[in-house]
Amino acid sequence: MLTLTEAQWQTLQQGEARQFVAAVCDEFLTNRPEMREQPGREAVLVRMQDAYDYAARAGFTSTPHIVRLMYLSADAPRIHDDPLVDHYLRKPGATPEQRLDDLDAVMKHKLKGDR
Repeated sequence: MLTLTEAQWQTLQQGEARQFVAAVCDEFLTNRPEMREQPGREAVLVRMQDAYDYAARAGFTSTPHIVRLMYLSADAPRIHDDPLVDHYLRKPGATPEQRLDDLDAVMKHKLKGDR
């Protein structure tokens, strides 16, 4: 049986997380090739890694919601660090995923021009 030290386990998990973020980034760029040129893959990757790290700190557990936050952050860098957004996503009474769904619905409503 293979036994890992805590440090080895952490390193393995971090490597898997980086691979996950890179795969999501590449999928995003396949659908949004203009972003490959500007701001570029590396910038999008950093934005998505920041969002992934935030999701872990904020308690997100749903992979689709984490990916949604990563996609959102590709277009709106560090949106999760905006004090109002951060406060809302972490506000007690609902999960961060439920809060992100609500935020998403409001943004879609505003983008349609509905007031």
